[in-house]
Amino acid sequence: MNKKVVIVVLVGIILLAASLSYLLFISQTNSSSERINILFLGADARTPQTQGYTDSINILSIDKNTKEVSILSIPRDTRVQIAGKGVDKINSAYAYGDINTTKKTVENFLKVRIDYYVLVDFTDFKELVDSLGGITMNVEPHISAVRPELHGKTGVSKLTGDEALIYVRFRQDSESEGGRMKRHREAITAIINEALNPSNILQAPTVLNQLRKNVKTDIPPLETTVIEKLITGFNIDNAKTGVVTGEYTHINGINYMIPDMNKTEKTIIDLGLRD
Repeated sequence: MNKKVVIVVLVGIILLAASLSYLLFISQTNSSSERINILFLGADARTPQTQGYTDSINILSIDKNTKEVSILSIPRDTRVQIAGKGVDKINSAYAYGDINTTKKTVENFLKVRIDYYVLVDFTDFKELVDSLGGITMNVEPHISAVRPELHGKTGVSKLTGDEALIYVRFRQDSESEGGRMKRHREAITAIINEALNPSNILQAPTVLNQLRKNVKTDIPPLETTVIEKLITGFNIDNAKTGVVTGEYTHINGINYMIPDMNKTEKTIIDLGLRD
């Protein structure tokens, strides 16, 4: 399931970026606040009858005046009070209920207002990357050395969908999950940058159409003309980022991350998630 979640997040970020640009440039929103907070979730639905788990949980916060962007990531194993269900991992909120359960759980946990959500359940990352003509990433030599599927590419290289998938999945080194998360962030940036490449702007409707059936959101409908505004209105490279941190422990045989609420509160303030 971990591998699927990486793909889910990378695919959804394109639609999310376009959605952000729409919200930044419309004159009115659902909130009179100076900030817009979007809960961005990557879900792994096992079957049409099951909700699955939101193993990728992020809040993207935008200052409507300055256009500054902040991103807070919440580890899936974070132990919290699930709205109406008791204590469990935060990624279980969606499986227990629905998007409203997840939204309420996050709001209660962080005391941060959520204005909108984007939920992605999509695993075909390779086709998306290929539809963009590949993405450019800085391939670490030690990974290329043990993954022949990367065809010897090292340093700044253009990766196909197959190659990108191999690279972002890798975690068999000393950095383990930390390294995977770093490559995950790099791939997100690479996909957005490639999508905003002038040569790919005309392909945006095709990419969005590919995602539409796999994305759920309550963000107002998008217009393709918004892509032009996105070029000057959104830059993920300048985003401030933070992660909910804490101590990992086993309780009744289950691995949890017990959040450090003092550090979490400081991170929320530093990122400006509240008005």
